[in-house]
Amino acid sequence: MKRLASYLILLCSLAAYSQTSTGLIQTSNLVLRLGSDGFLKDSSVFPAIANTNGLALLQNATVWMSATDSAGKSRIAVQNLLNGQGEFWPGPMSLSGEQAANSLQWNKLYPLSKGNINDHKQNYKNQSYVPSLAISNWPGSLGFPYAQVIAPFVDLENNDMLYEPMKGDYPYIESDAILFSISNDVANTHKVSNGLPLGIELHTSVMSFQDSILKNCFMVRYAVFNRSPRTYKNFRFSPVLNFKIGTLENEYMGTEIGAQAIYSINDTSEATFSKKLVSLGCMALNKHIESSMYFENNADPINGLPVTAEHFMNLMQGKWKNGKTLNYGSNGVDGTGYARYVYPDTTDFTHSNMRWIDQVPSKKIGLLNFDSMELKSGQATYYDVVFFSVDENFSSFKQIGQNCLKIKQALNTKNLLKIDRNSHIKEPILTWFPNPVKIGDKLNLQTLLESPQCIRLVDLNGVEICKLNLDDNGKSIILPPDLNAGVYIVEYKTLNIVHIQKLILTH
Repeated sequence: MKRLASYLILLCSLAAYSQTSTGLIQTSNLVLRLGSDGFLKDSSVFPAIANTNGLALLQNATVWMSATDSAGKSRIAVQNLLNGQGEFWPGPMSLSGEQAANSLQWNKLYPLSKGNINDHKQNYKNQSYVPSLAISNWPGSLGFPYAQVIAPFVDLENNDMLYEPMKGDYPYIESDAILFSISNDVANTHKVSNGLPLGIELHTSVMSFQDSILKNCFMVRYAVFNRSPRTYKNFRFSPVLNFKIGTLENEYMGTEIGAQAIYSINDTSEATFSKKLVSLGCMALNKHIESSMYFENNADPINGLPVTAEHFMNLMQGKWKNGKTLNYGSNGVDGTGYARYVYPDTTDFTHSNMRWIDQVPSKKIGLLNFDSMELKSGQATYYDVVFFSVDENFSSFKQIGQNCLKIKQALNTKNLLKIDRNSHIKEPILTWFPNPVKIGDKLNLQTLLESPQCIRLVDLNGVEICKLNLDDNGKSIILPPDLNAGVYIVEYKTLNIVHIQKLILTH
């Protein structure tokens, strides 16, 4: 429990403020607050991200989603970061009928650490063993009318897709600690955008690490499940950040194009930081961004607060809320030409990315807009981002890009920088055959569940022997000819679950 306490501080209910429960997760330098609706929450006292001394770095953050259905109707789910009203609610969705689970029953967070998992793996066979709440409460499997698998877990031996901790099953995480939530956009009326719901189930996983390079960041994976009967040709997804660094709303905003990141830097005149530049940003990891954008906390008809579904959708396409294109120069409204990114720190002589040098510090809310994509009915996809802060000897804009590069390198060593593959949500049992199999022969996959993110061959001590790739048909792998005979484990990781099966190799 001591190890858990070093990462996860508190789970609490803030019903009077946001009607959703919140939980905290931390690194050695930062603390993040997540809501049961999947958004980075502030309260009347605490910001969404602060350093461990309590200094605010990010007021709050959310994700917006939008699409147009086959009938030409706009569908959208957003949140107003200034008053906390949103269009996502706790709980999963049914696989058909677009029904949401009871939000009150799902109004909770799921904290977990590797310490919890290791303790469980070592002791679950003991007769006197009682699993921790973190292990027993993990929402691994659910069942009809909802998806069989909810939160990723290792389905040890049985491969029955039932989360059964007392039979050795355990949660699967890729970080030292995680804070997990499940939400959907159909449980209530959309009163912020007044748009139609999408029918999306959202799984939010906030990850923290012991790694010293990652002490000033959190990786967040947003898994998006289209539970509706509709296929969306132009599904859009945008992290939205309400910046507030320090005590004053006086930030400069910028885009680090090479790192696919949007950030905000405090005005150095603020005494809180002793005239040191401090930044907070959000970097895309696994998908390409189409644009960055911002709007201000006022009623300006062009760059002010969005109030209609059309306003929100325009901002997600890199346009002002009235449909006017973003300009380069000035504040992006009264400049010239066309731009894709707000306040970039690099100059592209096509003028699409020219640095804007006449920015004044103010209250700006930023968007990082991913490319639109097709999201079919019954499909899932995910978006990996990193929320990061730079505050050590910070004196140059270039250090933001350098910091982003170091973060990516550190995540890459942990096998967390992955190319996304959309996955169909299916639920049959997975088996490999033949078993036993001769070294160098073909190993076949009987039932393809979801598109694989990783297939590994490990020994019985958990040591990775090699990584394997499916063939072009996605149905088999060729075992390397230089393996030793013996008993191994095939680990097959998808978006939803990690399957493990013992495999006997012979000559």
